[in-house]
Amino acid sequence: MKKVFFYSFLVILASCVSNKKIQKAQREIAKSTTPPPQVVAKPTVVAIKSRFLLKDSTIVRVFLELDIENLKPEKALTQLQEYFRFSWLLQPDYGVRDRIASGKVDISSQNAILNEGKILLNFEIPRPKNMPKGLLLTEIFDVETSKKSNNDLIIDFNGQRLNDRFGVFVKDFSMPTFKNYISKKDTFQIRSVIPQPKELFLIRYNNEFEAAQSPMATSIRPAIKSLETKEIIKIKTNSPIFLPNEGLYLAVEDTNATKNGFGFLIVDDRFPRFTRPEKLTKPLIYISSSQETKAVNDNKDAKQALDRYFLTITGGNQMISKKIIKTYYHRIEDANRLFTTYKEGWKTDKGMVYIVLGPPNKVQRSRDREVWMYAQSQNFSEIIFTFNRKPNQFTENYYELVRYPEYQAYWYPFVEAWRTGNVVE
Repeated sequence: MKKVFFYSFLVILASCVSNKKIQKAQREIAKSTTPPPQVVAKPTVVAIKSRFLLKDSTIVRVFLELDIENLKPEKALTQLQEYFRFSWLLQPDYGVRDRIASGKVDISSQNAILNEGKILLNFEIPRPKNMPKGLLLTEIFDVETSKKSNNDLIIDFNGQRLNDRFGVFVKDFSMPTFKNYISKKDTFQIRSVIPQPKELFLIRYNNEFEAAQSPMATSIRPAIKSLETKEIIKIKTNSPIFLPNEGLYLAVEDTNATKNGFGFLIVDDRFPRFTRPEKLTKPLIYISSSQETKAVNDNKDAKQALDRYFLTITGGNQMISKKIIKTYYHRIEDANRLFTTYKEGWKTDKGMVYIVLGPPNKVQRSRDREVWMYAQSQNFSEIIFTFNRKPNQFTENYYELVRYPEYQAYWYPFVEAWRTGNVVE
């Protein structure tokens, strides 16, 4: 009887052990076949653009264009409210921390919309008494990471320039554009925050400006060619405008007083991209010798000139040629989108540096200066480029590079990296 009991116990024990092994094996199989939980990418602020329009003697309306990654279109407003807190601070100037006014921005469907993948936000701030200009600092606080994204904007409360009171509105005309160019196929309006129409003039000029000089060119710059007036058009604000002719336009209140107007470009419908051979050849100047530039420009067949150029610098290697073409013209497109003012972005000093070296690792701004810093690498110490603001009749946001002969030691290796296909996008 004891033996029977003992054997029964062993059978039960073996069965339990076997069951445990089976359950363990099943759990292991389940682990291996169950996909890992998906990591949900959180919304992240990538870039902020800003501008303002005077509403009246007491109020300024501020407009922000926010580039935020990982926003779901159908939940954009809810995600903005959940993940971010918006606030602003007004102080006298850069480096002066006196707080003139501050406030929070509540996000709602009344002041925030999603348009072409960007969040367009507007809010109002009070105009301080006896304060001609001020620095508006806008902060976007990420609730989960505690990261702060900031934007700085100088506000002229006297509204001396026309674009302090009027902006270019496109699409549904609900928000001013943050670009200095308009496609010639688009209808647009010049509007203010108040609805009363006003008569203005648009002066069209030719815009065949030269490309930026190299960072080492410290000699006196050649004088800018005088601009030839092509036509003058009378318009009314808050009314649709269609301009079929490409060129540089200046909006003014008086054709005899053009200093306080603002400029913009009417461009072809492919801009900021360049796809036509005759436009693709010009930007090669930044990675070419003077002889190569002349050879390309002298060839009346632009496509043939492009093919010869890239195959020559790569020793006939088509794969490297295609890589350089793709990367280089992507930089051209970015420069056009980011830095176009009264001339295409690739022709500006900022555009030139951006095309050859890429985006800076760090940017420092003051009222009239912008400093770009590129991080130290194995081959170079930190590279610093300083741009000074040079306002003109078309824009207050044009910057010129401070040039030094010493840039040569850094510049040419980057150019050579382009020509050998070693630039990483």
